[in-house]
Amino acid sequence: MTYRITNTALETIANTAQQSLDGLETGGILLGTDHGGDILITSAGTPGPKARRASHSFHRDLDHANQLATLAWQTDGSQWIGEWHTHPSRDLTPSELDLTSYLRHVHDPELRLDRFIAIIVGLTAQQKVRMQTWIVTRTHVRPASLLIPKADPR
Repeated sequence: MTYRITNTALETIANTAQQSLDGLETGGILLGTDHGGDILITSAGTPGPKARRASHSFHRDLDHANQLATLAWQTDGSQWIGEWHTHPSRDLTPSELDLTSYLRHVHDPELRLDRFIAIIVGLTAQQKVRMQTWIVTRTHVRPASLLIPKADPR
């Protein structure tokens, strides 16, 4: 099983994560392809203008996320495969609220997700980005290694 991410998606996450310097979570959707054995995250969304940010929660702007997903599908066939968000506390482990949300997604029959990709992002004291990727299935939540390319594979 291989989990990859493009430099474009990484840049969006890193740039947007800087908003968490105010102590509030931020995040967005992850778009890409999931072909059973391999996952490629092609782009990451931003929170959107109607997002609600708090110190221990983040609710994305659903209209904004839907627009991003529609555009990605029309552009390159990418689909919504997960979400990313920050933890200002620097703990990159999913909270109970995170786990409840992730499991709700994989159990939603309308979404038809066999697995859900979650990336939790933290900033170091030097404002450098740290990330942990989590793979969520109906029965397990486990950490995963994300392959970061030197050059964008697209």
